[in-house]
Amino acid sequence: MNLTSLYIRLQHYDRFQVDRIMSATSHNEGINNHETNLCTLLIALSPAIRLYVDKMAIDLRQGSCTLILPIQSYTVESSNKEAQLARFTFEIFEVEGMTLNRIAHPPLLHGYPYHLLFSQVKQVLGNEASNNNQFCSSLSALEMAMLQGRLQQILAMMVQLDEQANQLQHEEKTKLVQQTVQYIEQHYDEDLTVEQLANMAGMVRWQYSQKFKILTGKKPTDYLTHVRINQAKKILSNSTEPLRKIARQIGFKDEYYFSRCFHKLTGNTPREYANIQLHTPERTVIDSFGRKIHVPKDATRIVTDGKFTLGELLVLGIPPIGAAISIMKDNVVYHNKLRNIHSIGHWVDPDKIAQLQPELLLLSYFHPEHDLQKLDAIAPTIILNSKFSLFERLRYIAKLFERSKAAEKWISTYENKVRLVRRQLADVYVAGETATVYLKLDTKYYVMCQTGLAASLYESLGFRPTPKVMQLIEQGQAWIEIQQHQINHYAGERNFILASPQELQTIAHCPQIATLADLTPSKTHFVDFIWNHCDPITRERLLEILPYIFKKKMM
Repeated sequence: MNLTSLYIRLQHYDRFQVDRIMSATSHNEGINNHETNLCTLLIALSPAIRLYVDKMAIDLRQGSCTLILPIQSYTVESSNKEAQLARFTFEIFEVEGMTLNRIAHPPLLHGYPYHLLFSQVKQVLGNEASNNNQFCSSLSALEMAMLQGRLQQILAMMVQLDEQANQLQHEEKTKLVQQTVQYIEQHYDEDLTVEQLANMAGMVRWQYSQKFKILTGKKPTDYLTHVRINQAKKILSNSTEPLRKIARQIGFKDEYYFSRCFHKLTGNTPREYANIQLHTPERTVIDSFGRKIHVPKDATRIVTDGKFTLGELLVLGIPPIGAAISIMKDNVVYHNKLRNIHSIGHWVDPDKIAQLQPELLLLSYFHPEHDLQKLDAIAPTIILNSKFSLFERLRYIAKLFERSKAAEKWISTYENKVRLVRRQLADVYVAGETATVYLKLDTKYYVMCQTGLAASLYESLGFRPTPKVMQLIEQGQAWIEIQQHQINHYAGERNFILASPQELQTIAHCPQIATLADLTPSKTHFVDFIWNHCDPITRERLLEILPYIFKKKMM
């Protein structure tokens, strides 16, 4: 029940002793029983009371609250002559703007009774309303307001109990669905049906399917197919058995249907996949999730997401066949190297990836909402550690493809260039100065923590982040959005502002904008945001233009 959208108007309140058998109407004096929108809230102030609602018996305990709707009739009885009930009778209105619309059959609470703690009920009711047969016409405005408040408090407590029960029920149902997921993974070779799984979870089919998809992101039948195909891939990698036999091993009755499902999820027929696997030497690597991944030794058809992997692959002489370059194309310094790489969307689109028939997927990060199982079904998928520095990342990727010598050569060359640049800039800045990197995109401002240009400044040039930026780095933040008036909160002794070429032109024609609050003009540098990347190609080329940046030439 949503009380916020309803208006409750108290009509009557009383407390009365329950006789052996008492009709509902015997204590409704002063109430127009022909009103169809009057609800009654009964509160058991004593134990051992039996309530009949439409002739259905309900045993109440002390603190039980029961809502009687206008269309229902009730009687009460008790073997205890001292037993008492409190009764509120009230009208319900739906609020629409400034209008109150009477509700004939209000959608209030469902199910009864609500067993509240009697101590809480007693605290809400208090002693002020202890007189019998109190009608609103005989009460002062203050007394009526107090009773109205007490009624709404009790209803709110009932709503809270409803919500807690719903939450517990949701958690229990989620647990039951999770058990069926585990059952599928262990019994995929059996003739499983959605009805059978729904019965195991104690739900009707539509409810089970809905909760299963929320939990796994797939329909039960699709999830079962993915599990079976993954098992088929393992068998095909090590066996030359007939497809008919493999299909039956994993739960398919029809080898032709098995072949169609396999091709749809992997981009290869089962036999094509088997030929590739059986003629391709493999080795096992561990990714950042601790998963053992079987990687083809001489894989050349590689697909990657790109943010922390594309430049690394290119500098090692390993051009991927696909990458998430739809946004990167015009925003990286090495866009000329992307001509023969297929776009797989903003991140990774499984359908586009499957069309490329890759041998390996290399991802720099992974979100829970993405379907790792679906990607694994296409090709072995490796997830890098997102906390890797440039050198760690490069060495890890190089080891995957047996290019460690190339990685060490690049690192050595890069470090020599860093030493040269620091000597060239010795009279411009002092190692140990604090520096902050800001990114300006239209009207929005961001502080870069330890990624992009900031990584070059902190890791290579000897700058230090300010205490506030260091705090963000320790919290694991890559960047945060800030308001313009917060710029000075993060400012260092030297500040770098990244912006688009168009915005840099605006700054060039309007010098007063360039100061951006109170940043020191002589130690504020403006840089094209194309340099805000962490890949080795960008980092190496950045060294060549750093002297121009420090001389305040906009690059």
